Amino acid sequence: MKTVFSAICIIAVTALSAQSTPPPATKTGKPNPFAGTLSEKDQQAIAVDTLGDHIFPLKGFVGIGTRTPTALLEIKKGAGNVKDKNILLKLSNEWAAQGQNEPSIMFSNGDNNPKNNSFWTIGARVSGDNKLKTPQTFKISYKGPTDPQEKEFFSIDSYQGRVKIGNVPTGFDGYKLYVEQGILTEKVKVAVKGSADWFDHVFEKQYPLMPLPQLEQYIQQNKHLPDIPTANEVVRDGVDLGKMNALLLKKVEELTLYVIQLKKELDETKSKLPKQ
Repeated sequence: MKTVFSAICIIAVTALSAQSTPPPATKTGKPNPFAGTLSEKDQQAIAVDTLGDHIFPLKGFVGIGTRTPTALLEIKKGAGNVKDKNILLKLSNEWAAQGQNEPSIMFSNGDNNPKNNSFWTIGARVSGDNKLKTPQTFKISYKGPTDPQEKEFFSIDSYQGRVKIGNVPTGFDGYKLYVEQGILTEKVKVAVKGSADWFDHVFEKQYPLMPLPQLEQYIQQNKHLPDIPTANEVVRDGVDLGKMNALLLKKVEELTLYVIQLKKELDETKSKLPKQ
């Protein structure tokens, strides 16, 4: 803050003095990088911090931590270290019990007419809500000309780092990603924790394969296969892709065993028939 204050003081002094010569080199010996490229009036309005590498021109690019900025505002800092974050910009406002503490950056189309104005915001609710017990949340929102309020499109909350895309409830523990409508992707890979979650053991000799008459009775009573969730359970709880694929594999393997068993019985019956 001291360096910024000193820069502001320099701007005021140079603007009032209205000297006709470019500003001299700073105490550090670094020359004014704008000398010779701007008019004398503009050169007089340039503030170059004498204690650090900052420049605040009336026109052109502003540099904090650099005297050769390449954008309207460039902030530069040393490499820092691996222990601490190299913070270049800090946004904050006063804490509020209802969670209004939400410092944000807005990207607007610049139209002041409410009928035409649209904007994106990137911000963070950094105090949460003591009444509703909502978590602290980083979010990206959008408001179009016809939208009554901002629509939160993406957020990450402080409760186990849950990620939300769209307007979808997140009040279900055990999940990290919540997506509205659906996901379109070329590939999905589901990790399996261990071999016990797969069903190769169906082909072990000691596997208790349910006899076909017992399986028939189960199906007649329950209207679904053993171990497979009912339609009501799927509607209520959804489908675990990894678990469901494993269960379907189990049923295919059991079906294979049934086919092999029936084939042996058929071959045995054929062998007992008189040969023609």
